[in-house]
Amino acid sequence: MADLKWKEAIEKVLEEEKKSLHYTAIAELIAERSYRKSLGATPQDTVSANLTTDINTNKEKSIFAKVDRGYYILRKFLDDSSQLLTDDEEIKGTETIYETKPKKESYKIINAFGIYWNRNLVHWKTTPDLLGIQQIGASEVNFKDQIGIYLLHDSRETIYVGQAIDQTLGQRLKNHTTDRLGGRWDRFSWFGFYPVNENGKLNTDIIFKDLTVQNLGDILEAILIESIEPRQNRKQGNLFYGLEYLQQEAPEIKKRLKEQIIRELTDKL
Repeated sequence: MADLKWKEAIEKVLEEEKKSLHYTAIAELIAERSYRKSLGATPQDTVSANLTTDINTNKEKSIFAKVDRGYYILRKFLDDSSQLLTDDEEIKGTETIYETKPKKESYKIINAFGIYWNRNLVHWKTTPDLLGIQQIGASEVNFKDQIGIYLLHDSRETIYVGQAIDQTLGQRLKNHTTDRLGGRWDRFSWFGFYPVNENGKLNTDIIFKDLTVQNLGDILEAILIESIEPRQNRKQGNLFYGLEYLQQEAPEIKKRLKEQIIRELTDKL
């Protein structure tokens, strides 16, 4: 099947499902059903942007409708127009935290994160690559230059919480492979401030703006829920839908494993 345009692919998924779906689920189904071969680095963001643009441009004539925060349906499947969520309701209670220069664009505080990434899947060179994808089939993103908050874990618990601000995430984690914590952690989680653009690059040209007490509360709640996973919390952090990245193994690790397998097979001959 030839690549469908994004709008066509979104419509096809919603037509087949006949129910409302979160934009992250729509993006995953587009990839799973091969409606597009080229997904870019941020397919979930692309789906969200296409839906939002179409609804804002065409209003009630849009074939799409928003029924809850992040959830969309084909308008013809709506049972009742009262199900619709307005743009005002969508953004209520959120403030602009970041903007770019010269083009102004709003971002959340946390714009990408990874949970329980495996230390052994990183090649710990001078500045280690921290590779992740938004979903299966998406282009790879390198988070070595990300800034934000990180946690180190052993097999039982979180052993350390730190910030990567003066130094990048890659450099801070590299330091922890040789300092007093070097032998005590095997996994790490991170919560990054820099957003990812559709080309898979970190957008570092952002400035801090209008941080409120509510923002601080939201970010602390979200990080704690995501990293600690308390049993009584039924939902993930409010700010984190569609921002998680899945870890990818460093190519050097793959190459090393392949060479080891070849050596073992050769020794048996």
